[in-house]
Parts: sequence; structure tokens; C-alpha cells
Amino acid sequence: MLSGMLSMPVEAEERVLRVAFDRALPPFSSADENGHHIEGFNIDLIQAIATQHDWRLEYVPLDWEDAVNALQTGAVDVVVGMKYTSRYDEIFDFSEAFFTMSEVLLVPREDESIYTLNQLSEKVVAIQRSHSSMELLESVRRVKMNVSFSQKEALENLLRGRADAFIGNRWTAEYVLRQENRPEEYEMRSGLINPTDYAFAVRDGHTELLLKLNEGLNQLYRDGTYSRLYSEYFEPYSPHLTDWWRKLVIGLLFVLALGIISLALFFAWNKRLQAEVRRQTAVLADVLAFQRKVLDHTESAILSLDVSGRITLINQVGCRLLEIGEEALGRHIVTLLPELPIEEAFRKPTHQYEGEFQRGEEWQRDFHYYMAPFANAAKEHVGWIVTLAERTDQKRMQTRLIAQEKMRALGQLIAGIAHEMRNPLTAIKAFVEMLPKKIDDPRFRSELLRYVPEEMERLNRIVEDLLDYSRSRPIQLQPTRVKEIIQSVLVLFARRFEAERIQVKVQAEDELFVLVDRGRIKQVLINLVMNAMEAMASCPDKELTISAEEKAGEVWVSVTDTGEGMQEEQWNRLFEPFYTTKSQGVGLGLYISQKIMWEHGTLLTGSSTAGKGTTFTMRLASANEPTCGKEEKHAALVDRG
Repeated sequence: MLSGMLSMPVEAEERVLRVAFDRALPPFSSADENGHHIEGFNIDLIQAIATQHDWRLEYVPLDWEDAVNALQTGAVDVVVGMKYTSRYDEIFDFSEAFFTMSEVLLVPREDESIYTLNQLSEKVVAIQRSHSSMELLESVRRVKMNVSFSQKEALENLLRGRADAFIGNRWTAEYVLRQENRPEEYEMRSGLINPTDYAFAVRDGHTELLLKLNEGLNQLYRDGTYSRLYSEYFEPYSPHLTDWWRKLVIGLLFVLALGIISLALFFAWNKRLQAEVRRQTAVLADVLAFQRKVLDHTESAILSLDVSGRITLINQVGCRLLEIGEEALGRHIVTLLPELPIEEAFRKPTHQYEGEFQRGEEWQRDFHYYMAPFANAAKEHVGWIVTLAERTDQKRMQTRLIAQEKMRALGQLIAGIAHEMRNPLTAIKAFVEMLPKKIDDPRFRSELLRYVPEEMERLNRIVEDLLDYSRSRPIQLQPTRVKEIIQSVLVLFARRFEAERIQVKVQAEDELFVLVDRGRIKQVLINLVMNAMEAMASCPDKELTISAEEKAGEVWVSVTDTGEGMQEEQWNRLFEPFYTTKSQGVGLGLYISQKIMWEHGTLLTGSSTAGKGTTFTMRLASANEPTCGKEEKHAALVDRG
């Protein structure tokens, strides 16, 4: 048992890990109302892992919904114990599963009207808020939900007669019934519902922390710590072994003492067993029908393959997307989806595969696939699960909006470029007008040959800068002077700086080089400068600072403004596609900029303070540093994104 906010004695350099957990989910995790007496299977697991890595843990006991929100906003580093779902997988990363969590239907033993989920119609069901059991009940007609903040509160509502049934964690239900000395009054029916992987959850992209957690779990399996903790917490709450021995002893006593009566009881038990088999068969049929209904009402196509690659299951969405029927069962997946990396999967059956492809002759359709192996109870590989989703409309809409955002930015650039082109054109015009009169003047000819080419080169640079922004081509990394990129961007906005009275400061050494695609990095810098000017539009003191400095083999290029700044919740969503704080625009500028930084194997970061301003930082590879590490980092970012 732990007390309060537990901390391990560590050295100054040891990492502090903020750990959130469900405060009312025994025997997995629990804490009293004051946040003390922290205990549970999940708590002991993370504590053992922390000991391996010399982490100091700060526990944050919360209601389940608050724990999820805390992880999503970054208030905590990890949630110990989260069921894997596709919805959570979009925003969090999961460790390797350390438990298989399942739900159970719990009803009073004397209630003979409820044995399956479908029989919950017109009944009051106690459930936890934001729990997966709410989704299970969506397909049950006219069911009434008594929603609580925790599993324990939901069970208490059942025990007090405020509900007809409870759907939730089987192990928590057993624990609470034993604590209340009422295990014989209630019965678990409908078998185990919706078994799902149960794991640690971290914020999306925290790859290093996830790796450490997985290493820690594997070490606990190897040294026997996991088995010891599992026995300590769950074997006392598994009724099957105890019930079996009790029935065996009773049976032997009857055999020894009563003989013929025992034989009669055997026949009676046999008849009862047959009835139970029929009932369980009906329950299993209901569960399978429910699972099939869930599969057929998902947005994605779902196929299961055996070890040879032949289709063993396909839902209705898959039949519609692939324009096939149930006769496809038994066919090899290559005959339907040759784009899948099936040969690679045969060579590496434990790997997961994800990607996109196009198909269609007259009308191209975009598809995203995910292919993962699955194993049986003995952990033997028995095939793959393939999910397939069509993203044609999404891709086309995104392409149109990106083009629209780019054209909007080009429109603002052209106003500044027109002014910059006027000066060299005026100089060339003056020479041309004087040419008839002074063609014989040696000094005039010398000045003509000197200045006109310079002005033409100046015009060419302006046009090239505009073309660099508008071109779409594969990334080409080359050593580039940082100050050159900055100056080529600032010249595009020179007139606007003057008109809006913006003071511009550049802090960069002349001999600072980076290994980048010049055109794409200019596109990022142009977008950051435009955002800075818009943020300072209503500010009296407008100052734009662009600085560059070398740090640990990288060059950090920062753009700082003295604009309005942003609140934390705005900053947390800033790089999401289609999110914008402006009255105009579609919210793709920073999303595109972040994608460009991914292509360079890095990220666009920064900070913002409301009322003071904002800083964005590009961490670019120095031209003198090897790029292999950057490419590996980029690959990791793409895998997570």
C-alpha cells in the first residue's frame, strides 16, 4: 500500500513521471478521498518499472474521464491502465498489453429475466461514465442507463437496488461484492463481453517513454515479478477454483454417504447441465450476432485472414468497398487486394503494416489499410486482421483546401513583389530613355553595362523567390546559407513592413549553413512571417525578430512577434488541420508547415503567452552534420503520425 503522492528517493538527474489512474477501480487502482492509500495491481506494476529506470513517480488519482482528459492535455505523462480502442488509439500511444480486460453482465441471482444484453430492454443498467459499456448498450432498445463516475459507484447503485443490472469490469465487481460480503446474492451472466487489451497509455508521439515502459514490462515477465503480482491481486478473487473444490467435496460426501442418492443427483445434474448448455449456446449465439452487427456497422472494411492469406471473414462494408459478396470467403487476399504487402507479411508475420494505395481505371479511389497479426490463446500466430477505409473525398478536399491556402498566401506576396520589381524596372527604363542621346558616351556605356545586368539579376531573384514558393516537387536537400533564406523572405514583405510600421530584426551569422530544401523552408518561413504580421495587426508596438543560432549540431531558426499571443488550449490545437483562430483562412498554414518539417526529420515547436507574443522555432540540420539520424527520426515521426 502506498500513501499520498508517492515519491521514490532519487538523484537530481532522475526523471519525474506524472502518473494518472482511476481512483476507484479496485483491485487495479484505488485511492481514498484525500488521495492517500494508493494501491492496486496497476500501481505496483508502474512502481516496479520505475525502480528499473530510476524514475520518481508523482501519482495523480482522478475519476476516469478526468484522467483521460489530463493525458490528452499533457497534464500527466502516463495513464496506468487504459482499454485499447480505435478512438483512443487516434490520440494516444499504447504500451504492450499487460492484461486482457473484459466486461460482465451482473444481475441479482434471483432475477430470471436477464441473461443476455438483448434482455436489458426497459431495464435500468448501472454503468460508468465514458466507459465502453455505454457503446455496448447503444444497440439495445429502450434501455435506461444509471451513469456514475466510477465502476465502484455504479456497483453501489446495483447493491442499493437503484438498477436492475450492472455492466462493467468483472474483477472490480468481484472485489466489491466480497468487500460487501454479498458474493452469493449476485450472478455474472452472458459470459465475458468485449475482451480488450489493457495497457499503459501515453501521449501520441512519446516514443521514448513508450519504449521504456515496454522494456520494463518485458523485464517483469522475465524475472517473475508480473506473475507474483498477478497471483497476489487476482487469484484470491477468481471464484472458479474454490467453487470447483467445494462442489467436488460435496459430491464425494454425497457419494460416500448416500450412494443411490448421489446417482440420482448425477442424473438430475446431467439434465440441468444439458439445459445450461442450451442456454449458453443461445447466449453465445446472441454474442456472436451482436459482434457481427458491430462489425457490419463500422465505417471501415474488416477482413480476417488465415496463415496462408485466405479470407475467413469479411464485413458488409468490405463487401461494398470491394464490390464482392460472401463467396469471397476462402479466396486468397492477393486476388482482391494485390496492393497489400502480403509477401512481406509472410516473411515477418509478427509485424504490423500500414499504408495507402490508389485503385480504379477511370476514377481513382484512395484507400488506407492497416494489417496486424493476431494469435490464439496459446499465443500462436493464426492469421491477420486487415482494416480498409476509403479516403477519396477526404484526400480531394484536403488537396483543394491546401491549394486555396497557398493561393491566399500568394495573393499577399504579390503586393510586396510588385513594389520590389518597380525599382529595378525604373532604373532600366531610365537607361533605355537616355540610350539614344548618350550611346557614344563611353562612361554612359560603362554604367549601362554595369547597372542594367545587376537590376535584371535582381528581377530574376524576385521571380525565383516567387516560383520557389509556388512549385511542388520532391524534396531536395542541399547546403544553404540561413541568412540568405531569411533575406529572400523579408524582401517579399518590405513594403508591407513599411506600411504597417513593423520593426524587423535579424540575428544570424553570415557563415551559418543548414541542410534543407530551400524552397520548402522558405514556404514555412513565409507562413510564419505572415502569421506574425496578422497577430500584430492591432498592436501599437510591432516588432518582428528572426534569429538563428547553432545548438548541438542543429541550427535553431526562431520567429518571434509581439502580437496578441494565444491561450494554452489554442496552442495545443494549433497544428491540427482546419483549426484556425483567424476570421479568414482554412487553418492549413501551420499544418502544411509542420508536414514540411516532418519531411526534414524534425518538428516545428515554440511557445506563446497571451498578451505578450509568440515564438516559433525550426530545428534544422547543420550542413556540417550527418543526416542519417535525422532520416531515422523522420521515419519514426511518420510511423506515429
